[in-house]
Parts: sequence; structure tokens; C-alpha cells
Amino acid sequence: MSIRVLIADDQALFRETYVRIIEEEDDLEVVGSVENGKKAVEMAKKLTPDVALLDIDMPKLNGIETSKRIRAENPDTAIVLLSHYADRQYVEAFLGNRDTRGKAYLLKTTLNDSSELIRAIQVVARGGAMLAPEILSELTQLISIDSPLNDLTKRERQVLELMAQGYTNTMIARKLNITDRTVESHTNNIYNKLLLTEGEQHSPRVMAVLIYLDATQ
Repeated sequence: MSIRVLIADDQALFRETYVRIIEEEDDLEVVGSVENGKKAVEMAKKLTPDVALLDIDMPKLNGIETSKRIRAENPDTAIVLLSHYADRQYVEAFLGNRDTRGKAYLLKTTLNDSSELIRAIQVVARGGAMLAPEILSELTQLISIDSPLNDLTKRERQVLELMAQGYTNTMIARKLNITDRTVESHTNNIYNKLLLTEGEQHSPRVMAVLIYLDATQ
């Protein structure tokens, strides 16, 4: 089954480029292409795409607000946000303080290789997360990471990998055939080993996923 993609960008050249790249892939399908955030929200409500590919800087409704409204209507629609800005505040506003599930933030300046865009669409469609390397570097520099990922046990790494793929604790428990309480114990161990505490902008879960992505991308 094809991954159904909705495109929103106020520049026709970018829209046409994304359409061309996506339609070259057998497992991807463009279901709509619009020029502003308001139309993207309306189109997403009608079409319920698997993935919405959004420019961050659009008229009528910017990409971050558009993504929030689309997810409010269609929680299962994944988002790929494209931006010229590697600004931490934009990324934090997009990610929110709890959920990285099905979200990617890429820089337009790094999209010379179209395979990165395709990979992002495929990753978020599976519930995973992906951030441009420049953004990951800036975000993870804010954290004291004295305990690297190799301090985690094999099971804790499995749990963290599933967290990065968008699995909830209950879903992780079912996947690994363990109890919810055991998953909670593993996540707490992960946070402690990575020296993560509840913060104003990000929960330990979000920051743990960011650290994992930084180490594995």
C-alpha cells in the first residue's frame, strides 16, 4: 500500500520539485498539493493523508501551527516540516513537550539529496522521528550527556529504539512481551543513565529520543 502524501508550500517551484521526487517512488503517492497552511488543514481533513509535507513559512498559517491543527483532526497523520531555519525555538515548538511520534524537521538547504526527503517520509509514516543533523547537534548540546548510550542494557536500548519509533509504553510492552510496569522501570533507568530530568520545554522521553536519533542517524 502506498504512503499518501499531502504537500503544502507557498512556492510553486518547491511544490513541483516535491511532487516529482515523491512520484518517482513506487511506495509513495501525492494526494494533494496546496500553497498555504489553511488549505493544507482543509485538505488534510478531507483526505486524511498518511504524511503531510509542510513548509514552515507559509501565508495564512505557518507550518508549525498547520501541523498542530492537522494532528488535532488526524492524530495518525505524520508530519515532515521543511525549513530554512535551524533555530532551536522552532524545533521545540514543533516537537512539543511530549511526543516526537511521526515527526521530522528537515532543512531545505540539506535536501540536495532527494533520498533524505524520501527516507524522512518513510520514517515518519512508520511512526518514527527524524531531525536534520544540525538541529540534533544543537539540541543535544543543551543536555549533559555524561552517560552515553552504551551504558544502557540491551533491553533498555530496545525500549529506547521503540520509543524513537513512536511506540507508547503499552505498545512497547506488547512488542517485547513484558508488563507495562517493566517498561516504565526501563524508561526510568534510561532517563537516569542519560541524566535527563523534567524540563520546561521537553520531557525526558523526548530528550531521550533526541539523544538516540543523534547517535544513530
